[in-house]
Amino acid sequence: MFNFLLGYIIGLLTAILIFTILAFFRAGIEKRIKIIENRLGNVGPRPKGVILLPESDEELSRKEIIEKNRKAGKDTPISELM
Repeated sequence: MFNFLLGYIIGLLTAILIFTILAFFRAGIEKRIKIIENRLGNVGPRPKGVILLPESDEELSRKEIIEKNRKAGKDTPISELM
C-alpha cells in the first residue's frame, strides 16, 4: 500500500513538473515565433494596388433590374435575373 501511494504522489509531482516546464518555455517560444513572423511579414514585395475588372454586361443588366424593382418597392425574384 505504501509503495502505491509513493508511486502515485511521485507521478503527480512529475506531471506537475513537466507541465510547469512546458508552460514556462512556451511563453518564450511564442514570443520568438511572433518576432520571426513579424520580420518575415515585413520582408518581400508588398502589394501596391488592386486590379479591378470591369463588370460584364450581364452584371450591369442585373443591377438595372434590381434597382428598378427597388424603386418600385418590390423584391426581385432570382428567375428574373437569369
